[in-house]
Amino acid sequence: MSLYGQTVLNKTITIAPNLSFQNYEHFKRLTLNSPDSSIEYLDRFNFDWGYSYKVSVKETKLSTILSDGTQYDYALNHIISKTKVPDTTQFKLFIDPSRYYHKVESSEQLINNTLKRINDSTYIYFDKVEIEVPTNLKMIFNQIVEGKTSKLGHFIFINKKRIRLVHF
Repeated sequence: MSLYGQTVLNKTITIAPNLSFQNYEHFKRLTLNSPDSSIEYLDRFNFDWGYSYKVSVKETKLSTILSDGTQYDYALNHIISKTKVPDTTQFKLFIDPSRYYHKVESSEQLINNTLKRINDSTYIYFDKVEIEVPTNLKMIFNQIVEGKTSKLGHFIFINKKRIRLVHF
């Protein structure tokens, strides 16, 4: 179907059980992860970590490509299935301590931090997921929290809001 020069399709897509780290044009963020579409965000969709989804969406091809390369807009029609993956399923997620590429003023430092400490071994990442850090990885993880480095981590699912770091 064509609407005001835009092509609109209803299609079924898969959404992976984990979000992906993305270097966006002005900042870094976590986005939806799909093997069969370019979807990054889906309005009215409540994502739970550790669940694989099949969703029906309305995909609209934009009449002009946005500055970040976005060519499609997605709207949720309905969730077809939501399947819990085994807790032992491992996935990779890049851990970066800073939301912005540039140095920020001290007044903006709080919003620049992607990791917020909950307790001695748990952090909230991008306000999207809790990360449990085992004792043997705390020293390396603290270097990330302090802004000294960024690393690709391997994780497993604990529940729909928490993951555990397995190794770097």
